[in-house]
Amino acid sequence: MPAADADKGTERKDWFMTAYCGGLFFLAGLVKEDIEERKISINKIIVFGSAAVFYLMLMENVTYKDVIQRMLPGMTLLLLALVSKESIGYGDGMSVLVLGLWTGAFFTLSAVCIGIWSAGIWSLICLFRRRKEPIPFIPFLLFGTEVALIFV
Repeated sequence: MPAADADKGTERKDWFMTAYCGGLFFLAGLVKEDIEERKISINKIIVFGSAAVFYLMLMENVTYKDVIQRMLPGMTLLLLALVSKESIGYGDGMSVLVLGLWTGAFFTLSAVCIGIWSAGIWSLICLFRRRKEPIPFIPFLLFGTEVALIFV
């Protein structure tokens, strides 16, 4: 492999790590308010979503189809929020949508599945302790993102 091709591979890997870090910082910034207030700041979603779109514009060969594909997990969660009358909140769906812009559909879907699985375990623990309170999803999504980053 020529040296120029090796440099391109390293550069591309750096871009991916930048994207994953962007997604982690985004979720980490939402955790505290999701736990304390059960709300997610639309301003943070707009800022990080705009940054993700700007990041995608800097990447080469990103089409509208790629962008829509990245947003599919979040759009699915938003539809689920609408159908379930916000059993899962719109903020969670928008957060997954922005995470998808940063990290891509497959990675985001993996993180969401791990997050839902871990939230389910926490729900069982709360059920055995006879605690009935809403469970914030963003901390579990952050956990799912970290696990997916290590194993996916």
